Amino acid sequence: MVATVVKRMSSLTVGQEHTELKVFLTFQFSGAIGLLAVLLTALFAPKVYRHFTWLNFCITWLIYCISYTLLAFSGQQTRPEPPVFPLCLSQASLIYAAPVLVAMSTFSLVLQLLFTLTNALKPPPKGTQPKDFMRNAFLLGAPYVLWLGFIITILVIGTRHPESVKRAGGLVYCTIKTGTPGNVTAVCVAAILLIMVGLDVYIGAVLFKNWRALRGSDRPGQIPFSLILRVAIFSFFCVVGIGCAFVFLSNVSSFAGNTIIALMPLIAFLVFGTQRDILSVWLFWRR
Repeated sequence: MVATVVKRMSSLTVGQEHTELKVFLTFQFSGAIGLLAVLLTALFAPKVYRHFTWLNFCITWLIYCISYTLLAFSGQQTRPEPPVFPLCLSQASLIYAAPVLVAMSTFSLVLQLLFTLTNALKPPPKGTQPKDFMRNAFLLGAPYVLWLGFIITILVIGTRHPESVKRAGGLVYCTIKTGTPGNVTAVCVAAILLIMVGLDVYIGAVLFKNWRALRGSDRPGQIPFSLILRVAIFSFFCVVGIGCAFVFLSNVSSFAGNTIIALMPLIAFLVFGTQRDILSVWLFWRR
């Protein structure tokens, strides 16, 4: 397989490399611009409210986009000379840590959905709950703690093995050729998303059970359809995310794998940026 990959990389023409790079950057920048617009709308539009885990989800995907386009911002994406080592190492550490960051922020969003559902199905608590602060601190901080841990680890590996820090085939981004960082990232992301799949299934089962119980009552809308739809969306993210994890695990830099990586922010924007209240703010002339 390694020989096949090397042969493919060597057979790529400059035109092919630039075409693949344009596709990659177009998806990344489209997703980033859309997510930034959604985030700003949620922050400043008076009629749009989102939980902080939702806002954090958008922020982490923006970090993801910046990580993969760092060479483009620096102007060292397509030049014949290799990118300078500090920049290349920085991007390599960011791109191996970014999938962990977005996986954990998505996991936090699913956890918050579970907590919201659990609270809706039980009597409201009396007084303040100290555990809420710890829970919110975990939901907000855990993605960044894990992300920083990966960044520091990759920086150490790259510093000790500078010869392995190189721009990948297709000129898309810098990687570490040892393979270990990609494997660790893949295993970590796959583990997070597999647990999230289990939570999705559990949430779906709880919703279905309570929907049937409420179907004959005079309050069938107590469990909103949007909540059920969101569970289905999360399941889709899990499937695609696990696929991306195994792209890292295979340690194969291919156009298909890079396209999946670049599409993820755009998919996040299309799913979460097309909700009715956000669209009503954007399409203000139709009100």
